[in-house]
Amino acid sequence: MKLSSKTITAIKLFIDLSEHCEEGFISLIDVAKRKEISKKFLEQIVPLYKTKGLLICSRGNQGGYALGKPAKEIKLKDIIYVSESSLQKDTYNYPPIDETISALDNLIEEYLSSITLKDLTDKQKEIYINSYII
Repeated sequence: MKLSSKTITAIKLFIDLSEHCEEGFISLIDVAKRKEISKKFLEQIVPLYKTKGLLICSRGNQGGYALGKPAKEIKLKDIIYVSESSLQKDTYNYPPIDETISALDNLIEEYLSSITLKDLTDKQKEIYINSYII
């Protein structure tokens, strides 16, 4: 499976917001600097996730973005399926293929549903700890 740059960037955004959720609303400038992502690209992505309720925003001096739900309730599937139309289920009007592809789609969906944003954030923190050098 190949994910688009938009999806990879969205996953990085969600991990960053999860890592810094105690700080309240986070500006896209801060996320862009920490994750080395274009702020303009982030600005194009966030509306997709706001409409799905996965992100909330606040305007003003202390404004920014925050998770719409706790990280343990956001599934990797939720993030990926918003921007990856290629993962939408399709039919080929040929039963042997339809059944096989449907079974594969179900396995992928089940696997992506088993991983939460909290899981990804914990893995990221583990990487930080293991790469710390004195």
